[in-house]
Amino acid sequence: MGQVMNQARHDAIQSYREDLIAFRNDLHMHPELGFEEIRTSGKVVEALQKMGVEYIDNFAKTAVIAVIHGKHPGPVIGLRCDMDALPLQDTKTVPYHSQIPGVCHACGHDAHTTVGIGMARYYSEHPEELHGTLKVVFQPAEEGPSPGGGILVTESGKIDDVDIMLGIHTHPEYPMGTLVLCRDEMLASHDTINIEIYGRGGHGAYPHLANDPLNVAVQAYTAFNTIITKSIEPAQRALLNIVRLHCGQGMHSNVIEDKAVMGGSMRTFDDNVRKQIVQRMNDILTHLCAMNGCTYKMDVGMLGDPVVNDSDLIQAMDNASKRVEGITGVTYMERPEMGTDDFSYYSRRVPRNAYLYLGSIPPEDMGNYTFHEANYDVSPEFYCTCTELLVETIDEITLEK
Repeated sequence: MGQVMNQARHDAIQSYREDLIAFRNDLHMHPELGFEEIRTSGKVVEALQKMGVEYIDNFAKTAVIAVIHGKHPGPVIGLRCDMDALPLQDTKTVPYHSQIPGVCHACGHDAHTTVGIGMARYYSEHPEELHGTLKVVFQPAEEGPSPGGGILVTESGKIDDVDIMLGIHTHPEYPMGTLVLCRDEMLASHDTINIEIYGRGGHGAYPHLANDPLNVAVQAYTAFNTIITKSIEPAQRALLNIVRLHCGQGMHSNVIEDKAVMGGSMRTFDDNVRKQIVQRMNDILTHLCAMNGCTYKMDVGMLGDPVVNDSDLIQAMDNASKRVEGITGVTYMERPEMGTDDFSYYSRRVPRNAYLYLGSIPPEDMGNYTFHEANYDVSPEFYCTCTELLVETIDEITLEK
């Protein structure tokens, strides 16, 4: 196919435009949190049934996999499309703003799900263009809660036959049509951290009779902030963020509480560094609690390994992008980011994996949004452009050039 756009393919996918916009806007109006995507997965199943597409459901809580068999032999290619929303109040003034108080799609997962529907529709209508089998994985709980949807899908056995897994994500800091790629290491691992410190409550006038857990929590917070700078080799990339600390109820001023709670997240690219950070946190808490007559419990919940891309697949995406009218340019990340995605879990089962960002903001709205911001919206051009890019990428992978 060289660098020439397949006009018939482009026109076919563009003909889905209004249907895909309507599908995405419906999901946007009815967002659901991780592992609660009952309506969302139901809408996915309804769409697949209408197309006559084979599917697998009733596993990994709310996951669905569309299965499309091509007319020609070839590999099994997976496409991960996450479905979950975030616990944020939608602040957009658009007809399709969230109808669910305190929940909205502020990361583009509704757009990913919509692209998955576009892919299922295209190949169900054009199986002669597919060499091998496509499995579109509609995954729950990419944002958590722990253990997250990615690990449940990979451990289900439903993708054990997949040879190549592709992942997609909108990007609010690039204009619509900019393809953002990264060879090899791309995103960090992610752990959630929850700590409970138990002491003995008491009266504010008699602190010597109490064991104040807040005192331990404050000292631990300060000590944790030295772990990366003093305990981890400077050349390593690691991040430890304690973002919440809570102790007490109401506005009282004369009660020493018996429990303090704190938590945050940890991100690394090396499992030994990850283990070292956890050990240092345990050391700090153990000694501070012993000094102050307290005890503690710390739970570390992993939500993703590092995302490491197959360079040949990244090159295939780059090559394919040159045949897609809606792709306006390709840029490569200068370095890996500390962001995370549980797409990384698929590499535990799938030999080859690659993850892309596609700019999703109209040029006139550049700078108005970022990830996990309550007013984040996605250009309606994203759904067809990303669908066409993925179809061309699958061609690039499966057809001999």
